[in-house]
Amino acid sequence: MARGSEAKTAVINKIATAFGADFIGESGGKTYVWAKDGASGERVQIAIALTCPKVFIDAPEGSTTVDKTDWDFDDTPAVSAPVALQKLEVTKEEQDRIADLMRRLGLD
Repeated sequence: MARGSEAKTAVINKIATAFGADFIGESGGKTYVWAKDGASGERVQIAIALTCPKVFIDAPEGSTTVDKTDWDFDDTPAVSAPVALQKLEVTKEEQDRIADLMRRLGLD
């Protein structure tokens, strides 16, 4: 098992709990959530990439604005079932652009 695997799972479970119905799921090594974008209130997807860095940053005690008691990873409930990502529709314009790029790259 890779270093930090269990910690990442705990963090993902905490994200799922924190975002509730706005938690979308995982795909391609990223965790996806819904969030409102500014005053317009448009819902956008946010992709969160989690890594376990080899070199830690200097994070002095008290440097966070989040109450550390809110982040008790030992009691994090597991996500009961994977959440399927929504299938995105590719527009005709995007399909044409992809076809053009493939032709230019000799991949057609």
